[in-house]
Amino acid sequence: MKKNVWIKLDSHPELHVGQYIVPNFVSNSIALRLNENEFMVISPGAPLLASWPNDLIGPQIKLHLVMPNAFHYMGIKSWQQAFPNHCLYASQAAIPSLIKKGVANSEADILALEKSTIELPPHYSFIFPPGHRAGDVWLKKVNADKTCLWVTCDSFLNYERSSNQTMARFLQKILDAAPGLKISQVVKWFILDDRKTFKHWALNQLKEDQPSTLIPGHGEVSQHKELTLQLEKLILNRL
Repeated sequence: MKKNVWIKLDSHPELHVGQYIVPNFVSNSIALRLNENEFMVISPGAPLLASWPNDLIGPQIKLHLVMPNAFHYMGIKSWQQAFPNHCLYASQAAIPSLIKKGVANSEADILALEKSTIELPPHYSFIFPPGHRAGDVWLKKVNADKTCLWVTCDSFLNYERSSNQTMARFLQKILDAAPGLKISQVVKWFILDDRKTFKHWALNQLKEDQPSTLIPGHGEVSQHKELTLQLEKLILNRL
C-alpha cells in the first residue's frame, strides 16, 4: 500500500485503511463511515490528515477517535485540533494509562468502549481480547458467508518485507517481527500479561469467527481463505 493515503477495501467499501510510518515502522489507521457526516477512526495517524478528503472536514463532521490500546495515541492531538466535533474512546483498561500520558485530563474525557453508544454499521462489533497489558480493542464484522473481518491492534504484525532502516531491520530480526504474518517477541513478553488466557480466548474466537480478512495495527492487510488456519498455527507455535 502507498503511505500517507487512504485506500478503500473493495471487499468492505465502508472501510478505508491508511498507512503511515511511526517511528520507523508501518502503522495503520482505519476509517469506518457510520453515516453521511460521521466517521470512526481507529488509531488515527497524524500524517494521514493531509489526505483526508476536504469535503469531510468542518463543524458538521463528527469523528469518533478510537485508541485501540494505551500505546496507539500519538496522532490523537492532531486529529482533535482538525476536528473539534469529536469524541475520544479507549477500553476501560487503557484509559488510566492514557491519562497518565497526557492524552486527556480525566476519565470523563475518554469514553470506555465497553459502554460505547457508537452506532456501528450492521454486523460490526467491538471485541476485547483478554490478557493484554495495554487494554487492546479489536473490531470485527461478520460477512455474508459467515466468515469475519478482524481489525486487530498489536497482537499480530504483517510486514511484507523487513525495514530499510538498519536499526528497525535489526529489531525486526531479533524480535522475529518480519517479514510475513507474525506475533513478535514484544507482544509475547511485554504486550501480553496473561499469555495463557489470551491464547485460549484467541483460539476459541478463531473457531467462532473464521476470519478471512485481517487488518493488523502494523503491516499489510491480509485476505485469503487460509487466514484462519494460518493464524491458528501462529498462535499455537508462538504462544
